[in-house]
Amino acid sequence: MSLSGGHSLWLVRLVSAKKIRLFLLVLVLVFVVLFSRLFFLQFSKGSYFKGLAEGNRLRLEQVLPSRGIIFDRHGVPLVENVAFFTLFFESSQIKADPGQKEAVRQRLEKIGFEAGAVEEILGRESFLPMPIKENLTYEEALELMIDIKGIEALKIEIDQQRKYQENLGLSHLLGYTSRINPEEKNYYLDLGYQLTEKVGRLGIEEYYQEALRGEPGKKQIEVDSLGREIKVLAEEEAIGGNSLFLSLDAGLQEQVNRTLRKYLPNRAGAIVALDPNSGKVRAFSSWPPFDNNEFSQGISADSYQSLVANPLKPLFDRAIAGEYPSGSTIKLIMGLAGLEEGLIARETIVYSIGGVWYDKWFFPDWKEGGHGLTNIIKAIAESVNTYFYYLALEEFEGRQGLGLEKMLSYFSSFGLGQSLGIDINGEKEGFLPTKKWKEEAKGEIWYPGDTLHLAIGQGDILVTPLQVASFTAAIANGGILYQVQLLEKITESASGQTITIGPEALKRSLGKYSNLEIIKEGMRQAVVSGSARGIYGLAEAAAGKTGTAQVGGNELPHAWFTGFLPYDNPQLVITVLVENGGEGSDMAVPVAREILSWYESNRL
Repeated sequence: MSLSGGHSLWLVRLVSAKKIRLFLLVLVLVFVVLFSRLFFLQFSKGSYFKGLAEGNRLRLEQVLPSRGIIFDRHGVPLVENVAFFTLFFESSQIKADPGQKEAVRQRLEKIGFEAGAVEEILGRESFLPMPIKENLTYEEALELMIDIKGIEALKIEIDQQRKYQENLGLSHLLGYTSRINPEEKNYYLDLGYQLTEKVGRLGIEEYYQEALRGEPGKKQIEVDSLGREIKVLAEEEAIGGNSLFLSLDAGLQEQVNRTLRKYLPNRAGAIVALDPNSGKVRAFSSWPPFDNNEFSQGISADSYQSLVANPLKPLFDRAIAGEYPSGSTIKLIMGLAGLEEGLIARETIVYSIGGVWYDKWFFPDWKEGGHGLTNIIKAIAESVNTYFYYLALEEFEGRQGLGLEKMLSYFSSFGLGQSLGIDINGEKEGFLPTKKWKEEAKGEIWYPGDTLHLAIGQGDILVTPLQVASFTAAIANGGILYQVQLLEKITESASGQTITIGPEALKRSLGKYSNLEIIKEGMRQAVVSGSARGIYGLAEAAAGKTGTAQVGGNELPHAWFTGFLPYDNPQLVITVLVENGGEGSDMAVPVAREILSWYESNRL
């Protein structure tokens, strides 16, 4: 038994030694692998992981600049920046950490969101941070910061809101700002924007977006493991947006708004007032306006639908995009064309008996029985159709006239059928009909009657209020067609330098001085004894021309007035359009008179 027991003990010791050696070998290999990995992480990838750790600890954020202020020509601010706070929801954080969803639900319900609204918010998917509670005061924001602490999907940010003067009616011209929407995300990201920024929509806010935005700053902050800010390590201040000084006169603009509110409570229209010696805009209104403060704050769906459904179309910018028959305002260019071509002189007489016959068609004067013996002065003053009928056709009853091509050439030279380059988007070109267009669009030839209608601003011709004001300015200033401009000067925030924007002439020498003076004399006579005599009696002599543009059907015609003052030294051109207002002398002239009366009392 002893040999047997000894043999068993020897086998046990032999097996144990092998296991021990195997265990030691495995242990050594494990340590070698661990040491190798440690060496690799520490020396080969150490800087890389150190960078990651620093990246988790440090965060670089953009500091949004204060948006530039827009002033009138006298330095009156037309808009201001109002600071407030906004609660944002980031759905991307929920995707990264689904466990936050329940926490977000509880916190939103705790701070007053209804259950249905919370589910709607949580159901949104967007790459952009979504504002879910805006216009928060400092106290409200402070309470919310405590309530949402530790929830990365919810955050409070300081925000800016534009506040516009409500008594000026400048919604179409200034526009408004709103947040970047998902469809624009990539475009603005490529430009270096933060997705929570607001950008210009319409008007000056849109056209001069880059100048008004400024340059963002940078802030390096240290954060904890939950991404909360601990302290600011470094900061580069943002540079505020540039200050824009427009050519507008806020006092005149306020009077325009007040007058339109008085005379057009249930109608639509537009007013454009220019400095005839530079093409700078002094007043601008598309009526009725909309509330751009409501858009800036985030308009509700119901309010927006109400605007869209309004038959007066307050969102439509009639001043630059409304296209209307010119009515008799076109006679100013027709008369000048006849003088320039030597077809008429100041003394040339036409006998008006109430209209003219061409073939079997009768083309009437507006005055039954006619105006009697008429020269160009009277033709403009009393808007005598017959005089311009004789000027229209190349040959009519033994008289030589302009013909269609020359008429169109003169209309074009005064800016009709083309953009005038005003520095806001949305300007329309109007329309000048041609023989080719009529054949292609209507399948009809051009008749002599079409030319006769065109000569008095009827038919297919379309112009904008801006264009009528512009060609009136060219007549008033002696024959220079200026590019219409809103920007007067710009002060750069970074350098403090002020850059003045001078006038730019599109065309010069549009008529001989003597011929332009004849047209102006006709416009003065229109005020003294003609169709615009409702303006007569101002302290400063004014000149003008009315227009009544037929629209067909049972609709009233559009009412026009365009004119200037003082007569001897024009300083202001004003063009008034009242949609379906009837006679220009009845509706547009009283509006113009009230505005011109204010101007001469306060600016001359």
